[in-house]
Amino acid sequence: MFITHAERKLKAYLSRSQHDYPITSLEDSVQYKKVEPYTGGSLLVAGVDGGIGMLKLANGHQVVLARAAAVGPGFVEREFEADIAKVESASMPWAYLVIVESLVGIKAIERHSVDVLLMDGSLYAKTVRLVHNLILAREFQNLYYIPELAAALYLLARLIGTAQRRGTKLIFVSKDHSFKLLKEHVIFEKLSARQRDPIYQRGLQWYSVLWIRRFRKELLELYKQLRGHDYESSRLLAMLITPSITDSELLGQLLPPGSYTVPMLVGGCDAYMNYKGLTTVDKLVKAAEDRLEDSLIFRLKEQYSQDVVGMIREALEVIPKIYFLYVKFGGDDTPLLVEIPAEGTKMFDGAAVKAFYPPARVGDIVGLLATQYRDPIHYNAWLWYAHAVASFRASHLSEYAVYLKNMAGGVEMGRRLKLAWGV
Repeated sequence: MFITHAERKLKAYLSRSQHDYPITSLEDSVQYKKVEPYTGGSLLVAGVDGGIGMLKLANGHQVVLARAAAVGPGFVEREFEADIAKVESASMPWAYLVIVESLVGIKAIERHSVDVLLMDGSLYAKTVRLVHNLILAREFQNLYYIPELAAALYLLARLIGTAQRRGTKLIFVSKDHSFKLLKEHVIFEKLSARQRDPIYQRGLQWYSVLWIRRFRKELLELYKQLRGHDYESSRLLAMLITPSITDSELLGQLLPPGSYTVPMLVGGCDAYMNYKGLTTVDKLVKAAEDRLEDSLIFRLKEQYSQDVVGMIREALEVIPKIYFLYVKFGGDDTPLLVEIPAEGTKMFDGAAVKAFYPPARVGDIVGLLATQYRDPIHYNAWLWYAHAVASFRASHLSEYAVYLKNMAGGVEMGRRLKLAWGV
């Protein structure tokens, strides 16, 4: 009975969403190409993935366990980091995940001279989230971990720089994503062709104006005005504002199997950074320096020999613009997000960039990914192997718990560990 009720609700929701929003009206705006077979020479390919485990202590602190693996033909490289999180923060464990994945990726490049390194996750999302935490964090939880966030950004940039120097092609692949970057761009293109309004131009330049309260209110007012006399524009605005319609939802209906979207060139287009005028490396470094000073007030007993501000500057100078595209191999597949660093570019060079870029030469990369595809679950052979090696299971956490309990031994902390984990 419960299953029947849930199924009926889901069908009603899907039917209503397809009817209410004119997704098919965007069909002529979504540019795509056919996936062609890879015809290049033999390449040494490796995949990198990571996992996070959290063990809570009785005193409220948490042990953060981060591990990553690089898996390629005939080799497995591993990286492991553990730390005590004295302050609960969602960003701190995630930063350690970026750190270990970057470190193991560098190992794969330097020790095994791989031609292609596949990284799990979105380069754009990792970069922007780290920068946001460095320049905008005011909450105590995130301020406390500014040095760790800076280290994550620095090592991510080092991975990119190492790949460029060694001639390794770096490719970031995401199966689970919730971007609305392409959706917003094509909707704003449609709207700006129908009516000139400054906010439409902002939307074409930035991602995403909906994060800014002022622009959300402007879009809502436009929707109310247009609803009476411009039905098509009002429906486009409603689809724009609806958070459940992501790039994945859009392309699931519009992108044919065996095809990929024409790449977008994406740079420093983050709406919040542009709105605050943080569009150059110097301004971003100054904002991060202020946050670092706040952070170190909470960490007076800790000594930092590294030049944290210098690390942030170096990283921001290295992070490149990105070729951003989606590829769909099978008919029922969720489109994969593929990101490729654009060589010879800088993400934060003072100009917001977000536009389709047909000259990008990505056909061979898409063809190579097609050769490694099996099915919607095993969407990439090497990333799947890396995930199997690096991911945490409950049994792993139990083993670490016992090990840490034994290590704590006669220390007072040992009693707390026993109470926290029941061992």
